[in-house]
Amino acid sequence: MTNENLEYRNFADFASSKVGELIPEADPTANRLSVALNRVSHLLTYDFDASIHRPEDSSWAAYRVIFVVWLAGPLTPARAAELTGMGKSAISNLLKPLLKQEYLIQEASAEDRRSKLLSLTPKGEEYINRIFPQQNKLEAKWSDSLTSIEQDLLISLLNKLLNGKRAEEVREQRR
Repeated sequence: MTNENLEYRNFADFASSKVGELIPEADPTANRLSVALNRVSHLLTYDFDASIHRPEDSSWAAYRVIFVVWLAGPLTPARAAELTGMGKSAISNLLKPLLKQEYLIQEASAEDRRSKLLSLTPKGEEYINRIFPQQNKLEAKWSDSLTSIEQDLLISLLNKLLNGKRAEEVREQRR
């Protein structure tokens, strides 16, 4: 394949073969997998942000925080960071506008007054109830490329990666 034929869609295959030529001891399949996963993740994030969240003066990152508080809250900011897969500093930066927009409130925990808990406000509940159906429709458009069996298989394989040794090591580094 020449670089004139390269496109975003086929670059992972090209990179895999080129890496194999340039670095014989490399694992081109691992490289192909990571490039492909990264590209799909970036396209999903861009689509979610551009199609849904930016038009609402929000972001995919802010939605993820609201989403986990909606489903699992009240939560400490550290627990919200863990459940979203974000760093504590990213959560801290996102909390300022989310509190100011009155989507979330932060109150002292009844068990430990030093600990703060995040909860949805009525405005936050209205937001998530309005935005989640849009988000889910877009997720379904992405999923429609796969049969239901393929979707289940992909979920299983991605969960296997998430539960693998390296993923655990990286989660430990982030704590």
